[in-house]
Amino acid sequence: MKFFRADANIQKIERLKNIPIFHTLTRRELFEVDELLHDRTYEKGEIIFEKGEMGHGIFIILSGKVRVNPSPELPANAITEMGPGDLLGILSLFDETPRLATIVAAEQSAMAVLFQAEFSALLKKNKNIGVKVLVEIARILGRRATQLLLKEIHIPSL
Repeated sequence: MKFFRADANIQKIERLKNIPIFHTLTRRELFEVDELLHDRTYEKGEIIFEKGEMGHGIFIILSGKVRVNPSPELPANAITEMGPGDLLGILSLFDETPRLATIVAAEQSAMAVLFQAEFSALLKKNKNIGVKVLVEIARILGRRATQLLLKEIHIPSL
């Protein structure tokens, strides 16, 4: 039995390595981050979070697709469907602000959730991991801001 659990953990670590905010982490660091992540599975049509809800963490799409319900607060050219590797609610790692849109599973979807409290604890416990993750978050937010300013199509909505 232990063999199968170890194999599943290795597969999960390999999958995490492909997530943009974790791709610079070592294998050992990925195992440490994995301890903080909460697995969630959503069925097609299930609401992941609703517009106006307070955000307490980031959702990382591991598999499946989600749909962003239209909202007047979002740019007209915002992406309305997201898939594996995409991040939802990235700013809620830093500030508990209301969600800008309702996100619904477009098909069965697996997510990893990193809550603000655990991310803060990680920053204190292992600054090396924290710095690597923060640099990647800054890059992602920078790209999103540039796309928004240049009015490019396919702007990530959240």
